[in-house]
Amino acid sequence: MDSNSPISASIISYRNDPNDDTIYYMIQVKNKTSDIWQLEKRFSQFEDLAKKLKVLFGEQLPTLPKKKYITFLVGKTPEDIEKRKVGLDEFIQNLASRSEVVASEPLKQFLEIEKNAKEIIVNPPKQIFEFKGFLHGIRDFIINSDQGLMFVITSDCSVMNRLDAYLTNMKAPWESEKGDQALIPVGCVECWQQQESGEFQRLWVKMYNSQAITCYWDAVASILLVGLDSGSINYLYVPEKEGFKKFTESMEIEQHTDRVMGLYYDNKRKYLHSISKDRKYRVLNLRKGELVADIEPDQYELTCLLGSEERKKTFVGDRHGEIFIYDIEKKRPKLIIKIPTNQLFIRGFFIDNQRNYLFSISHENGVILIIDIQLPGREQYSKEVAQLNGKSKSREIGWSSKRGEIYVGNIDGTVTIWDARKSQQLYVLKAHDSDITKLQWLDTDQTLLTAAKDKVIKVWSMPQYWRDPKIVEKEQEQEQLQVKQLNTEMYQKKAQQQFDQKFQDDDDDDMAIWHKDQQRHSDTKYEDIVELK
Repeated sequence: MDSNSPISASIISYRNDPNDDTIYYMIQVKNKTSDIWQLEKRFSQFEDLAKKLKVLFGEQLPTLPKKKYITFLVGKTPEDIEKRKVGLDEFIQNLASRSEVVASEPLKQFLEIEKNAKEIIVNPPKQIFEFKGFLHGIRDFIINSDQGLMFVITSDCSVMNRLDAYLTNMKAPWESEKGDQALIPVGCVECWQQQESGEFQRLWVKMYNSQAITCYWDAVASILLVGLDSGSINYLYVPEKEGFKKFTESMEIEQHTDRVMGLYYDNKRKYLHSISKDRKYRVLNLRKGELVADIEPDQYELTCLLGSEERKKTFVGDRHGEIFIYDIEKKRPKLIIKIPTNQLFIRGFFIDNQRNYLFSISHENGVILIIDIQLPGREQYSKEVAQLNGKSKSREIGWSSKRGEIYVGNIDGTVTIWDARKSQQLYVLKAHDSDITKLQWLDTDQTLLTAAKDKVIKVWSMPQYWRDPKIVEKEQEQEQLQVKQLNTEMYQKKAQQQFDQKFQDDDDDDMAIWHKDQQRHSDTKYEDIVELK
């Protein structure tokens, strides 16, 4: 039994039911406290299990026996059935050895865990609230708990709808300007505020002719930046003295020629940092309205940007898997290190300043990257310290320092929860019906917020303990006892082997004369005499 999984399972036999010409496979399940139960399943039930698990785990699953072994069984030879049994045994053993799969609802029902060993069940996250009513699919959002504010970036996710809107919004040369509001909105930003009752109320909405992609809120300067698919950036001043009920300034900045992928605002210098699919990292002095830096880190599209005021650094990721760290203490960002990750399409950054770790995710293959960025001022010595193999097509990453957990949002609407200390998956949460686009962990509330293209933001409460600590402790004691018994058995076996060998050696010494060639002297030569039998 794998030490991380609370159970083991295997197929111990099968039988042919003559009433319906069906093969039933007997599965034996055992938990760490030596409870054992058995159940019978048809092959079609294994197929149904595999389909349900694929929704949660994608391609990270073992395969069922090949098709030539899973066709109609009437007339099949015992050898064919035995091959299928072996394949199914490997399948179920693999699933049972993975704690995150055992925690899933499909396997829990399939193995009847709640009926036979309720104490090993994992406590799942609970949805406690959801925000609905957004015009489009959600691309990004920011919640500021101290100010009770939420900014939500949405865009029309339908290609055909966007094309229709672009054609409708296009102005002919003879048409007069009608302002910067969209005729048919393709994207928008919404401002929500928390009321005394605890509920959020929408204060205002600004619409765009282009998809809204990303945003950045500077709570000190009351400045909201919205990056658009067109390459432009919308600068909005949302004053607190007005109760955030409106923006009093709006300026469109033509910063890039392609989709804006990341934003950061340095409120001390009033510098706007941005990256784009046009491969440019640009810095604009908003006070003077001049470009102070136009950097092309490499030949690939830039995919994510994170600014750290504490470290005076920016972190830039690209589509080729490179991570660039820049010193922004002076006027122009200075590259201090380039970290190759051998992964593709860096998506999402998160810094733990207590542990000095930078977390990131590869969209292409789902590999989680953990970079030791050293103490502030020593980032030039940054190095990759770990990789965790997750689900491909991951889009977002979050981190809880207190819990030591990594949260990864995936394109299939699931969130994979990792125990960073043990480098293992804890749980896979089916959070949405479409691509996860943003995660935000709130330490004060110990809640996880998830957003997706399905136009919903959900709030999840994480369990205080994934499993009952008393049960886990009991399992550990049982494991230690089993290890002790095994060591005792191995010691006794070795001692017996040593005793047997010594007895054999003594016996061999007594009989040694019979194994030596005997010789006699005959004149000047020796002749061998055949051993005595």
